[in-house]
Amino acid sequence: MTLLSVLEDFHLGGAPEPVWQQRYRQLSPGRMSSRLQQAGTGRLRLYGKWMSERVVQQGCVPPGRLCIALLGQGGNSTPPPRAQGRELPTNALLVLHAGEEFHLQRPPGMELLSISFERTAFDGLLDAAGGSRQAWTSPVLQVAPDRLEHLRRRLRAALDAGSPASPLALFATVQALLDEAGTTRQALGSASASYLVAQCHRIVVESGAVAPGIDALCASLRTSRRSLQNAFQQVTGLSPVEYLRGLRLNLVRQRLVETPAAQLNIATAAAAQGFEQMSHFGARYKALFGELPSQTRRAPDQGPAGSSSLMGIGGP
Repeated sequence: MTLLSVLEDFHLGGAPEPVWQQRYRQLSPGRMSSRLQQAGTGRLRLYGKWMSERVVQQGCVPPGRLCIALLGQGGNSTPPPRAQGRELPTNALLVLHAGEEFHLQRPPGMELLSISFERTAFDGLLDAAGGSRQAWTSPVLQVAPDRLEHLRRRLRAALDAGSPASPLALFATVQALLDEAGTTRQALGSASASYLVAQCHRIVVESGAVAPGIDALCASLRTSRRSLQNAFQQVTGLSPVEYLRGLRLNLVRQRLVETPAAQLNIATAAAAQGFEQMSHFGARYKALFGELPSQTRRAPDQGPAGSSSLMGIGGP
């Protein structure tokens, strides 16, 4: 079985797997386009997800699942993609376990290919094959580029065909990579930069209309303005002000997309994130998303709020 969605806007489109609890925040300016491919059912699901702009993606692996992901097209970029606070090189596997939250920094034009296994089925196959779980202690594993390219080609062919030709053979390929994988080494400065960006992201999302300024963030995180500036440039290629303002604009857009116009006006949604000058807000909103807030597609008046959102699309 295959599903293919080509979307003008990754906020829109239906949510076949809301259990993944995903959120997407666009950070680079431009009208978003995206492509999602899915194949398989039940015990094994494959995903290919591409987005034209820089996006922060967050979610949580559902209970009973194991997710393996790797870069597809657009993996070579500056700054590089990051997952779980670590750089994600082109020869890396990302391993996420049931109940684990994930945080991805996706550069513009990056595709991520992923496999979602039913965990009990995967463990049964692993035990039957005498495989090891020793490599799973790190979320980002380094593997031989030629072996990873073999898996990449298999996933791409399966997605294009609409079904994994042989789930057992695909498992064997993944198991071999896990058995041979080595833990990626991360420089202390890189890990610290990822931590600072992630904490600032969390603080601003939770702050509402009283968004903290840069000095307040520095005080809260016990760091200097220079260190914060360097961290954001290293991880996102943006200044702290650009990133955090873009994040608040995304929070406004999320509410607009999820809420019918009759229940929420634009000024109220903007004010809830600290935007009081509507002319400035409208200009910044259009610069980031390529449309005015009045042009953003709203949820229908009938049905549950958020029913038109892509927030729950499964798989990183």
